[in-house]
Amino acid sequence: MPVELVSPSSRRRDRLDKPTLAAAAGIPYYMRVEIMRRLNTAEVHLYELKGTEYRPLASAMAGESFRIERPFALSFDPIELLEP
Repeated sequence: MPVELVSPSSRRRDRLDKPTLAAAAGIPYYMRVEIMRRLNTAEVHLYELKGTEYRPLASAMAGESFRIERPFALSFDPIELLEP
């Protein structure tokens, strides 16, 4: 499963182009992580391939619990991704 860390310098490519390429390759899950240091926050989004497009499966912002059971069990608060 690809995990895309969105970069401010390639935001459009990371949010639009790369998921489209992964979907075209038939990759069943795609995760996007955005860490916004100047706002001191983070968010995580998991998408599942349905047909030819990704559909949201789970998401969480810092301070919330990101929980999934597929493609594997995982649970954490995105705030853990920020540097102490």
